[in-house]
Amino acid sequence: MEQLDTLEELLAGVAPDVRTVFAARILVALGDGMLRETVEVFLANNCSWTRTAEALHVHVNTVHYRIDRVEALTGRDLTRLDHKADLYAALRCG
Repeated sequence: MEQLDTLEELLAGVAPDVRTVFAARILVALGDGMLRETVEVFLANNCSWTRTAEALHVHVNTVHYRIDRVEALTGRDLTRLDHKADLYAALRCG
C-alpha cells in the first residue's frame, strides 16, 4: 500500500468529481476573492488573527470582519476543529 499519512494523500484517493462537489458546496458562497484568500491564510497561520493580518497587509479588525463573513456564509464556526477541517479540506479539493 502506498503512503497514506496526510490529508492530501487521503484526498488524492477521492474521485475528482467528488472532490469538486465537496469543495463547491462548502466554498461557493465565498467566491474566488478576498474571503477565500482570507480563510486560506487564516488556516495556514494556525488561526492567528495577527499573523493573518500581517500576511494580508490588513488591520486585524479586517481579518475579524472577514472571518465573521466566512462563518456566516459557510455555516462553519472557525472555533471548532471539525469546521476548520471542513474548510481546509474544501480548499485542498477546490
